[in-house]
Amino acid sequence: MAYATTEQYETRFGPVHDRAMLQECLEDCTAAIDAELDKRHVDHDDPSEDFADRLMRVCRSMANRVMPSEGGDIPVGATQASFTAGPYTQQYTLGVTYGTPKPLPSELSMLGIGARIGCGLIGGGP
Repeated sequence: MAYATTEQYETRFGPVHDRAMLQECLEDCTAAIDAELDKRHVDHDDPSEDFADRLMRVCRSMANRVMPSEGGDIPVGATQASFTAGPYTQQYTLGVTYGTPKPLPSELSMLGIGARIGCGLIGGGP
């Protein structure tokens, strides 16, 4: 079961045409979140109310990034588009691979599993 419902997603980001696709995106994002939590040995089987709310928010935010845009001529995943009238050129810059849910550092931090800063010894030892 996904951490966010289609209703929670639509409340935040507006209605979508293909709710079945949205449900799949939410489930993919949940699996990606679970993988991050498992990698860091964080128990997520019975989350507190606060942690469940944060899981929901991260899940729907991630889903919003991988959901295809509805309508328009710009391809899904494009981060920049430019058009020229003559000689009829179109150019698109694509960001990260479309459809691959990956939590942002801010989302990992929201879940309490943000990046760690490493340390080491500098200079000579004894």
